[in-house]
Amino acid sequence: MTKYSLTALFLLFVPVVTSAQTFTNDEYGYSIEVDDSYQLTRNNDVTYFRSKDNDSVIIIKNWPGLDDDTAKDYLQQGYQDEHIAVVSVSEPEEINVGNGKGLLVNTQGIIERKLMKGVAAGYVGDNGQGIVVLVSGSNDDWDTLAPVAQQTTTSVKFIDYKAGPDARDWYYMLAGARLSLRGTANDKSRREDLDLCSDGGFLHRLSSSAMKESDSGAAFGYSTKSRTGTWEVVDDDGKSRLLLLYSDGRRESAIIEGKSGQIYLDGQRYYMLRKNSCR
Repeated sequence: MTKYSLTALFLLFVPVVTSAQTFTNDEYGYSIEVDDSYQLTRNNDVTYFRSKDNDSVIIIKNWPGLDDDTAKDYLQQGYQDEHIAVVSVSEPEEINVGNGKGLLVNTQGIIERKLMKGVAAGYVGDNGQGIVVLVSGSNDDWDTLAPVAQQTTTSVKFIDYKAGPDARDWYYMLAGARLSLRGTANDKSRREDLDLCSDGGFLHRLSSSAMKESDSGAAFGYSTKSRTGTWEVVDDDGKSRLLLLYSDGRRESAIIEGKSGQIYLDGQRYYMLRKNSCR
């Protein structure tokens, strides 16, 4: 059986004339062209468009700080929750993106109990922006929808940020994420991981490494302390503050800021990963 690249497969279909509307998200720093047959039905951490004409959907996941490796792993591993199950059926292929770069895969899955085909793409902006886009439609309609999907996935452009997220937005962005600090300027051996669970709980791990000398020579040691509790994000005089209430009654807090797509707690940069120890 002859194999085609994703681009070649798109070109096999007869192009259709579409009228696109530009959806711009100043807060997360991107724009995307969406065919005007799609209506915006939800817009927060995940932006959701549904076609007026059929079962096809466009789902955009905002992901500040997304990196190349995480995007590739996410696309290859697929995604599943109570409403969606999507798997990749091709190797990632590079696509052009304004002020950034992207990877695209073909997908198959079930969305709201319907068999669907589609494409998924992960995009990394030059200034730390990140999104994942899924364009999907029913198996029977996919030949017609494929050119629309191509137009959508290749239209992404990253733009300058205009405004920062508020406390509610920060909560949805951080729920289910890991904030990771890899050492400090004064202590490179220290590592901190904060897993913020979607149910409002958290796991906080502080790890350190040290070289110990003994009569038999040098030995490398590594120790970890774990603590748990609950978390929330509150408004603090116009700024968003992360509150941690530990199980032992101790409280800690830090101002959350987003700078060029990166996350800072009290001015210190943390890496945000979509994997944690909550599950």
